Amino acid sequence: MKISVRWLRELCPVTLSDDEIARKLTSIGLEVEGTEKRAIGAGVVAAQVVTRTSISGSDHLSLCQVDDGAGTHQVVCGAPNYAAGDIVPMARAGTKLPDGTEIRRAKVRGVESDGMLCSPRELGLSEDHSGLMILEVNVTPNRPDALSHLGIARELSAITAVPVRIPEARPAEKGELPARVDIEDVQRCPRYVARVIEGVHLGPSPLHVQERLRGCGVRPISNVVDATNLALLELGHPLHGFELDKLAGRRILVRRAREGEPMTTLDGKERKLSADDLVIADGEKPVALAGVMGGLTSEVGDRTTRILLESAMFDPAGVRRTSRRHGLRTEASHRFERGMDERGAERAANRCADLIVQLAGGRLLPGAIDVYPAPREPVKVMVRPGRVSAVLGVAVGEAEVDRWLRALGLVPVGDGRWSVPSWRRDLTREIDCIEEIARLRGYDTIPVKLHPAGVGETAAISPQRRVTAQARTALSAHGFDEAVNYSFVPEKDLAVVSPQKPVRVANPLTSEQGAMRATLLAGLLRNVGHNLARGVRDVKLYELGRVYLAEPHPRHPSGELAWPVHEPRRLGLVLTGARRAKSWTGGGDAADYYDLKGSVEDVLEAMGISDPRFRPGPHAALHPASASQLVVAGQPAGHLGQVHPAAAAHFEVPAETYVAELDWEALLDHSVALKQLREVPRFPAVARDLAFVVDTAVLAEKLLEEIHAADERKLLERVTLFDVYRGPPVPEGRKSVAFGLSLRALDRTLTAAEADALCAAIRDRLKARVRAEIRA
Repeated sequence: MKISVRWLRELCPVTLSDDEIARKLTSIGLEVEGTEKRAIGAGVVAAQVVTRTSISGSDHLSLCQVDDGAGTHQVVCGAPNYAAGDIVPMARAGTKLPDGTEIRRAKVRGVESDGMLCSPRELGLSEDHSGLMILEVNVTPNRPDALSHLGIARELSAITAVPVRIPEARPAEKGELPARVDIEDVQRCPRYVARVIEGVHLGPSPLHVQERLRGCGVRPISNVVDATNLALLELGHPLHGFELDKLAGRRILVRRAREGEPMTTLDGKERKLSADDLVIADGEKPVALAGVMGGLTSEVGDRTTRILLESAMFDPAGVRRTSRRHGLRTEASHRFERGMDERGAERAANRCADLIVQLAGGRLLPGAIDVYPAPREPVKVMVRPGRVSAVLGVAVGEAEVDRWLRALGLVPVGDGRWSVPSWRRDLTREIDCIEEIARLRGYDTIPVKLHPAGVGETAAISPQRRVTAQARTALSAHGFDEAVNYSFVPEKDLAVVSPQKPVRVANPLTSEQGAMRATLLAGLLRNVGHNLARGVRDVKLYELGRVYLAEPHPRHPSGELAWPVHEPRRLGLVLTGARRAKSWTGGGDAADYYDLKGSVEDVLEAMGISDPRFRPGPHAALHPASASQLVVAGQPAGHLGQVHPAAAAHFEVPAETYVAELDWEALLDHSVALKQLREVPRFPAVARDLAFVVDTAVLAEKLLEEIHAADERKLLERVTLFDVYRGPPVPEGRKSVAFGLSLRALDRTLTAAEADALCAAIRDRLKARVRAEIRA
């Protein structure tokens, strides 16, 4: 943003040099990226025309006697708008003009000319102005309040303690205006202020106004439009003037556009509007794209005499979407996209109305229309000096905290709480205010402490971070690499692996990023296909990230555009190819479902999750024969299995590809960050093997559950399934399942009788519950 130092000094009259101002602003985060010195140059002076006479034989040249304060000079002039007594700019002989022209003594029509009377164009005033320093300030997106001279002046005041001189703006008197304003969508337009000026005379603005605008990179247009731009650059609030008599019904209606509704904007282009566009309409048609650009039908023209001045507040996200949709980037949209001060709309309207009267004449009608159905209450933030000191690592006293917060415009409301000014929408938490204090007092005041190796102060690691690190380590031990994918995916990919309707992106960056991912599996399977296409046959990947699940909304029950969106975290895994690389020691055998299941079990163990269960559970992405559901503490916590043939074909991956997606939030809820260690057992374990013949439909998981249920004295240390057999002599429709049992007591050596008793209890329970027969 371009800032005029002269204008800045009018608002905050500091005694600092221009360079010091630039350094101060940069030190508090408003980086001055460059400076521009706008000057006419030495040798151009103000001079008075003493006499003016025509030159014989010329229809336009005149001979002027001009007094420049140091004497009278004879100058030949071709301009028709000079007369005796006028004060004019004169370039003395030897002066070099901005365009490179050097003024010399010369003869014109045989008459000596000692200098030149200059027009603004010859002086380069359309691009330059005498003694004007322009700063190029880089304003971060979270600071829309700094996109104005007043905003920068507030910042300069905060660090210099020089009070800001806020331009006067006469409040509206009581009165009725010949216009009406209605707002249909108060979410997209929370406030709309209108003033009316009658009897204006359109024309060019005074030269000093034009140069002030040009210096800030704005092209002068007319006195009325220039007044709105002056107010914008001064206060930061966009304004717009409509010709009141061109508004059908003299009415303003803020509404959503109708799908495909046409409108011609001020740039002369006809646009087809979207139902998501917010428009300013009159009684018949749209007359402006709200927060972006006005319409041609209500443009202020040479015959305009009555102005309806708009000062409104529009939803940042809506303006951003409209601006991108139509490819329109304007001074107004640049500010509205970042969030304006809705409480400043009234001041901006009053200030701009006064400027219009000053520049274009006319009469400001008493009264104002101010539609503001739900005023936003000031944000209140708790700021504790002790917390400020703790965060910054340096002692900051209560008096200093008080000074800096007041310098920012915050007002104390008691109990350590502060009311945030409406123009600082970025200050919502204590930490925000602490950052502001650090910024103003100087980052160089925060000490840097160097500690010997191993003696440094280490912040406590949160339980979630510790558990997450342990899970990542377990996956790395199994040979998994981490993948990081975009949250935007093709909708066709999601349809293959997830039955849930995705949240669509209204304005996707590409056609392949049209939906928010509802599962991590789509991206991971794309990763596998990408690797395979480049000759990588053995792939093991995991991703830990968020998915986006639409919550039903009354207006969009399908969930396609529902908000808010639920954003839980998921852990996704995918593997295909060999279990381990082939070498002289073996390897090269294909990985299978149990490799994936083992990896999942090791992750759960690393997280301290005990007694997980796996049971059949259908899933759209999984082959029905292997689709499994993970159950933790009795609650579903994910799915795993071989990829479904349809998904394998879609993503062009082998049928022997195995995937898992786990509910990370559920796993964290049951995780243990710091595991409890046990001493090495002092008493020996007792080993027993049991083999049972059961129906083929009986799951091993069911058998494990019943075995543990029979252990009332909790003597089972470990139960391992080590054999499954079908075939003679086992009857058809039955199978043999063998388990290895490890029994141990912590306080004594188990006797053979105790071990036999537990084995008998297990046999009896399995016989009763699943018709199991002990196999000899």
